[in-house]
Amino acid sequence: MTRSGAPKGAESLEECVARGDCADVWLVGEALKEWKAVCKRSDQESRRAARRLDGFFPRFADKGTAGFTEEQFKSLGRFRAEGGNEHLLYEFKSHQFRLYGVVRTYKGKRSFVGVACDPAKKTNKADPKVLKRAANAADMIEWEK
Repeated sequence: MTRSGAPKGAESLEECVARGDCADVWLVGEALKEWKAVCKRSDQESRRAARRLDGFFPRFADKGTAGFTEEQFKSLGRFRAEGGNEHLLYEFKSHQFRLYGVVRTYKGKRSFVGVACDPAKKTNKADPKVLKRAANAADMIEWEK
């Protein structure tokens, strides 16, 4: 078994991409898959988005939300999952790549946990289907009380 609990050789469904004094940044499921995909692409837009987000993660881990503009990181409001729970969703933005998640205690520490992604947004407004998917994904995580 690997440290994530996945069988050896299996792709992990979660990864801590930044640790800091203030918080950790975790990507899980769809968010992790899309993040890894954008990092592997060679087109200029993808490389720029990956480079920018790669700088945002340690900044969030060290300082939390301080130092971000609304164009970089913002609260999107509460969204109800199909299970009935509401989740306050946040968004990291880099060009047309959007990463959606929640800020909660995860694995014993305050964390941004990215759960969904819109890798090629066409408009400035968040897609309601992706936000619903993010709320549903957040509902599947075992949160600490």
